[in-house]
Amino acid sequence: MRKIGVITDVHGNLPALQAILVRLQAEKVEEILHLGDVVDMGPYSAECLHLLCQTPNVTMLMGNHDKDFVMKDYIAKHLSHVPTEHKKFVFGGLTEDDRQIVARFPVYAERICGGAKLQFVHYAYDRNNPPKTVADICFKWIEQHPTAEGLDKTFDTFDGEAVFFGHKHEKCDIQGKMLYVDVGSVGCHPEAEATGIVIDYDDNGWSYRRVSAPYDMESLRKAMSEMPCGEQIFDFYFMRKHVTY
Repeated sequence: MRKIGVITDVHGNLPALQAILVRLQAEKVEEILHLGDVVDMGPYSAECLHLLCQTPNVTMLMGNHDKDFVMKDYIAKHLSHVPTEHKKFVFGGLTEDDRQIVARFPVYAERICGGAKLQFVHYAYDRNNPPKTVADICFKWIEQHPTAEGLDKTFDTFDGEAVFFGHKHEKCDIQGKMLYVDVGSVGCHPEAEATGIVIDYDDNGWSYRRVSAPYDMESLRKAMSEMPCGEQIFDFYFMRKHVTY
C-alpha cells in the first residue's frame, strides 16, 4: 500500500506543523502535499516555509495568503479579519529569497492513485483559463455552507474523481459529481490537535482517512499575543470566536 500525506493552511503555526509532520512520517507517506497558505496569521511563517522546504518530497501549492506575500499586497481584504498592520509585520519577517520560493508554488496538482484522478488545489478557480502569472490567480468565493450542488457549481471546471482543497479551514466530505474533501487547516481551529489526511492506494483502488496529533496550542497563543493584532486573529481564526475589536 502506498501513501500520500495531505495538509493545508498551516498559516505560520509551527508547533502544529511539526506535530503533523511527525505523524505523517510515522505513516511512512511517500510524499506530502500542502494545499496553500503556508504564511500569514501565525507567528512562524518563515519557520514553517523553511521546514517544509527542508522536508523531503513536499509539494507546496499557492494559497491566497501566499499570493499576497508574493505580490507584496499588505492591504486587508474585504471580509478578512487579518488587518494590514498584521500582514506588514508578518511579511516583513520574510526575505526576498522566501518570496522567490513562494512565487514558484504551483496552483494545482494531480495524482493518479489506484487508477483514479485525484486533484489538489487551495480552492476552486477557472481551470479553463489557468493563470499565467501569480497575479492572475483568482480563487472563487468560498461556499460558506457547502452542499453537493454548490460545490458542483464552484468546482465546475474540475474533472477528477475527487478534489482535495483547503481555504475555509473547516473539514468536509461531500459527494457530488465528484468527491469534495476539505482537508481542514492543520491548526486554525479550537482543538489542540494538528490535522491532516493520508491517502492509501494500490493498483486496486484508493481511500483516505483523517489523522491528527496533539500540539502545544498555548505556546502558539502566547507567541501570537506578542504580534500586532495577534490576539484578535487568534480569537477569530483559531478559536473561531466572532469578536469585534
